Amino acid sequence: MFGGLAAIVIAIWFYRSAESRGLPGIQWAIAGAIAFYVPNVIWSLLIAKPMMTQLHAQNASGMASLLGFSSVFVGAAVAGLVYVLVLRRTRTPQI
Repeated sequence: MFGGLAAIVIAIWFYRSAESRGLPGIQWAIAGAIAFYVPNVIWSLLIAKPMMTQLHAQNASGMASLLGFSSVFVGAAVAGLVYVLVLRRTRTPQI
């Protein structure tokens, strides 16, 4: 649920930033959601899930719950990088 809310906030952020620059907002909102979800899923499946299994076996549920949210932070960080490196530098198309 927290990841879905973060994805919506990122999509709105990308949409408004693109619209203010005269770029297609819907396409950038989708790009922002993709920039959030791809690293989020990769992180959660390849890194967080095996570590959470190990932590649950050790009865470290507090740390396991923090690790469960780590994929949201990784996705948000990558979306922020895409914003800084791509969207902010994209120029308005000249017709």
